[in-house]
Amino acid sequence: MVNAAVRVGLIGTSGWAAGFHLPVLQSHDAAVVAAVCGRDRQRAAALADQHGVEQVYTDYQTMFDEAELDAVSVVTPEDLHHPMVMAALRAGLHVLCEKPMAFSAAQSAEMLAAAECAGVKHMVQFTNRGLPHYRYVKSLLDDGYVGQPYYGYFYWPTGWGPSEEVDNYHWASDARRARGAVNELGAHMIDVARWYMGDVVRVSASLRTFVQRADIDGGVMDNANDSACLLLDFASGAHAVLHVGMPNIVGPGLAHTGQTVIISGHDGSLEARCDPWTDVAVSEIVGLRRRAEQAETLAIPDDYFGGTPRGNAFDVFRRQSIGPRLFIDAIVGDLDISPNFADGHQVQRIIEAAVRSGLSGTAQDL
Repeated sequence: MVNAAVRVGLIGTSGWAAGFHLPVLQSHDAAVVAAVCGRDRQRAAALADQHGVEQVYTDYQTMFDEAELDAVSVVTPEDLHHPMVMAALRAGLHVLCEKPMAFSAAQSAEMLAAAECAGVKHMVQFTNRGLPHYRYVKSLLDDGYVGQPYYGYFYWPTGWGPSEEVDNYHWASDARRARGAVNELGAHMIDVARWYMGDVVRVSASLRTFVQRADIDGGVMDNANDSACLLLDFASGAHAVLHVGMPNIVGPGLAHTGQTVIISGHDGSLEARCDPWTDVAVSEIVGLRRRAEQAETLAIPDDYFGGTPRGNAFDVFRRQSIGPRLFIDAIVGDLDISPNFADGHQVQRIIEAAVRSGLSGTAQDL
């Protein structure tokens, strides 16, 4: 158990690191962001100065050696997670890792084993698990609203193309560094599917690339998939369809904008649509119980937002014990964490099975 403030090092200077991880960590009374590490020292120094962080590094191993840390938050592209997390675990640090957990299931398995051997707290930042919308749907499922689930539908189209503005290089589309949409978007929705419906035992997948992005030097690049359709079979006997895609035309007025989840079971059905990134967050949950004559609209209770005013959908991460704040609470109180590296590894196994299925054209058992 940690008695003093938990000293955290942040690796990464992206907009997500700066706009989410750092301020959420700093909102916790027991946490001190003691150091920022980024490959661009000027950018890292500017971020540290903006948030009052004293130490700046361009090498994470040096940060681990010098900054006297208790924990680290790894907010970098997926191909960098494994070496950074393994180095942090060797230093005896508690680790919060952004999703997707790793580039491969072999890497995530090694990270999980090392974290358990080190006896530290470990967590994967699956953001949907903290959003009020998804937590309330989980509560409804746990309370038996649909009974035994039969079927699920998980859908997330984004507007990351096609257009001239987005056809340039992005690491998430670089097959040398990333698994594409099935990893970047799929990790979120696969985790939700497991959270809602249990363990996955078989995966069938169709992966496609519709938009060809240029390499970092403007040349031809081996593009990862930007659209992924998965059929998931669960240990319970239920099954689900999951589709994530980047090159979609989405926007206000279209029903498929945002994230859609449908769960149907023996005793009822739930249909939920969520888009927390809009100026006015979208959250629509409709349910129909067995023998009911009319579906009902289900409003999220105020306590899921930490009280009122509700504000931005992400404000809850600075109010409640979820996300990075849960990570700190677990360190201080020696608590179990979910989602942890075990969850992240299972998601990675499903992603890898989907990649194998896409290549082979056959279903893959986990």
